[in-house]
Amino acid sequence: MKSLTTILILGIFILSGFAADEKKQGIDADLLAELSASFTWDAHTRAIHNALSTQDSRAISVNQRVMRSRDTHYSLELERRPITNQESTGRCWMYAGLNVLRPLAIKKLNTKDIQFSQTYLFFYDKLEKANLFLQGILDTRGLPLSDRKLEFLLRNPVPDGGQWVGMVELIRKYGVVPYEIMPDNYSSSHSSSVNRALAQKLREYALALRGDKSEPDLERIRVQALKDVYRILAVNFGVPPSEFTWRYKDKDDKLTAFKTWTPLDFYQQVVGAALDDYYALYSIPNRPFHRLFTILWDQAVADRPGLVFANIPLEELKQLTLKSLEARAPVWFGCDVGKDSLSKEGVMAPELFDLESLYGMPFRLSRDDAFNTWASAPTHAMVFTGVDLVDQAPTKWLVENSWGPDSCDKGYYHMADSWFDRHVQVVVIHKRFIPEKILNVFTQKPEILPPWDPMYRALMQ
Repeated sequence: MKSLTTILILGIFILSGFAADEKKQGIDADLLAELSASFTWDAHTRAIHNALSTQDSRAISVNQRVMRSRDTHYSLELERRPITNQESTGRCWMYAGLNVLRPLAIKKLNTKDIQFSQTYLFFYDKLEKANLFLQGILDTRGLPLSDRKLEFLLRNPVPDGGQWVGMVELIRKYGVVPYEIMPDNYSSSHSSSVNRALAQKLREYALALRGDKSEPDLERIRVQALKDVYRILAVNFGVPPSEFTWRYKDKDDKLTAFKTWTPLDFYQQVVGAALDDYYALYSIPNRPFHRLFTILWDQAVADRPGLVFANIPLEELKQLTLKSLEARAPVWFGCDVGKDSLSKEGVMAPELFDLESLYGMPFRLSRDDAFNTWASAPTHAMVFTGVDLVDQAPTKWLVENSWGPDSCDKGYYHMADSWFDRHVQVVVIHKRFIPEKILNVFTQKPEILPPWDPMYRALMQ
């Protein structure tokens, strides 16, 4: 009996991933004494302790040399437009995308400004994401609930995040409308409550779709789930218009006549952009360059293409961004916005926080190391609208944000070129600026990355 117990215990350790003869390195009394002896209370550590006891480390580690050297002038700057505000949602990718299309509509309509309705697209984004979730549940019906793919789906059924290609497919299917036709309300600009309701209902339907059911039963459940989702969205956001009547003032403040449009007609006639001419370019150092990639489930519409991107060296990414701006074309991009930045002041610089002086030790994590340790991911999308060139080389970049005019520097970030080098991961460029070598990458068969890849649609700040 004793030997059987020993065997069972040994089996448990092996199944748990621990070999029985593996020696674990603990913190014993001698090591603890050594660790304690390595630290000394002195004037510096006491001052730091006193400061950290009452303030956040970011506040007291701001590098004043960087702050004093700020310069907000640019040698090349596109015309500034009124700043948009995504408020408490993760719609940055949508705001940035619509802000890139905005100048095209302004020129077409011969008006001073226009803003598109983000709520209109948000409604259909949530509806399509719900359908994608249900399709994912159907595709994984045979897997146990503990499977990683199923866990990924169930953790966040309808996230706010997205990317450029998703916005393109939503617009191609549903069109766009002016902001006044379906303006933001509290629910669309504070999405956490509707997300919770949608997630709870969709998880209920996920369980209903599992098990031994006929195809007609599965389709009936899927359709009913989408009806419930539509109802939740409608009472929160309102019902999107199938057509609308609208007029506006032109550049001379002359009021135009009323005209009736469908959302697709409005997009095709007023924006008229060939969305297929824009390409997503990433620079991920731990993936091979000049290769094509896609990410499982990273799409906005189930029956339309998902994200496909070419991975290129960072310097090529930067040069294409510069080339676009020099042609007066704004550039949609994704970055790790929370790193080395101050949103209140609108500053982005890798030397912004002097942790070395604060803690008395070096902090060194290269761009490559950040990707290899999952420390870097595109968390926010914005728009490049300017660049400062010195001897033909960029020193800083002007960034239009979507957190309202009271954030950053009147709605704009000032990004040091060295920040671009560390924290920008993706740009979207029109094909007229992209060399043939890179365009040819898009003829390759893409390598499929798993949905838990850091480059999945994490753009939601």
